[in-house]
Amino acid sequence: MKIFTSILFLLFFTGAVFSQTQNDTLFCYHTKIPPTIDGQATEECWANAEWNTIDQVWIPWGTTMKDGDFSGRFKVAWDEDLLYVLVEVVDDSLSDDYSNPLEKWWEDDCLEIFIDEDRSMGDHTYNYNAFAYHVSLFYDAVDLSPTRNPVNLKNNITVEMDTIAEKTYLWEFAIKNYDARFTMSQAERSRVKLHHNKNMGLAIAYCDNDETTGRENFIGSMVMTQAQHNDMYKNADHFGLMILIDPEQVSTGVSEIENGPELKIYPVPVKDYINLEFTSTKRSESSVSIFSITGQLVHKSIFTGSKHQINTKDLNAGIYVVKVENDEQIITKIVSKR
Repeated sequence: MKIFTSILFLLFFTGAVFSQTQNDTLFCYHTKIPPTIDGQATEECWANAEWNTIDQVWIPWGTTMKDGDFSGRFKVAWDEDLLYVLVEVVDDSLSDDYSNPLEKWWEDDCLEIFIDEDRSMGDHTYNYNAFAYHVSLFYDAVDLSPTRNPVNLKNNITVEMDTIAEKTYLWEFAIKNYDARFTMSQAERSRVKLHHNKNMGLAIAYCDNDETTGRENFIGSMVMTQAQHNDMYKNADHFGLMILIDPEQVSTGVSEIENGPELKIYPVPVKDYINLEFTSTKRSESSVSIFSITGQLVHKSIFTGSKHQINTKDLNAGIYVVKVENDEQIITKIVSKR
């Protein structure tokens, strides 16, 4: 009981801030009380959640923002019905030149939320395998339809933005979640309930227009290569991994998050060592990363074959995420250490 209490303390009162990259995992915690979408962020779920930065300049790629031009950060939470996103933006100039929300929507100041409901990744150019909501200052939410025509999906989100300081704006979202069967006319048929241990893909970005007729900068939450710096709107491969966690459902055992060839982790709970064992013969090289529940990388190693042992004597008691990757799959599991 003491261990579980200390785990909850770690979950809710840590103050660390981590920038998201492809190697990071974003932990999104369940809230019993849904936030009121009013742009105020007064609820407990926001007080307990961590800030994650929006600091990677995708356009022009490889550049940096001038001081005072833009900065951004975000938090996330969830319940069974909705994903909640809170974004704080500092922007020295808000601009909206195109009154028609379906005309050059990316050229105005807008906040972009990229969501891959089941983290299936891949192309979403001609389908709703993932969504790229371009949310305007007037709360339109534009994405491309499977026919490549822009559509306003504002019924999929509830959003409110408020000014909280000079040139500082707080966006608060409640987002409905849909699988790839989504259609605008029958949206509820593809509605997805959220649950503990669910994997999702998420990235946040901002189109910055400084009172011109076009976007000067595009800033995102993920590290991108030059070749892929503007691919998010059509490809979900580089959305960040987000794991939904309900602290009340975290057990003292191991729970599988992603499907893949069976991987055993033992003993349960972990003590001085973690043993990894593929149930099938495994010869190719694999990497294993262990993250604290706040996203801090605490171990990384490479192994070949079907078995691997990791010394965990120096790890504190608590909840950890073990992520095993190779050319064939990614398997992520939650473990506890006593």
